[in-house]
Amino acid sequence: MITADSAQTIVTIFIFLVVFNFLPTCVAYIDRHPERRLLAGLNVLALCSFALWLALMAWAVGGSRPDTMIGRWMSNPRARSIVMFVVAGLAAFSLGGTLGGLGVV
Repeated sequence: MITADSAQTIVTIFIFLVVFNFLPTCVAYIDRHPERRLLAGLNVLALCSFALWLALMAWAVGGSRPDTMIGRWMSNPRARSIVMFVVAGLAAFSLGGTLGGLGVV
């Protein structure tokens, strides 16, 4: 049975995890990153992969300098679609591994 204290603890942990997960998006919007919408979209996939979350955080904090590795890939529209496909595939693979490890799949 869930008591009021345990329910409050669960809600507090959930709120903390949501805020922590979307921290790269918050940083991108505060710094007015030119790719903030893309960062926000990819941040939803970061629920499945901590490595993706770290990459997004580095991208959000690193800014949009054209000499960065991510800047080189994201400036080209064709390469940008390839990056999106690869990131979505990695997130799906991570989710499948997580679900398989939990015995769900």
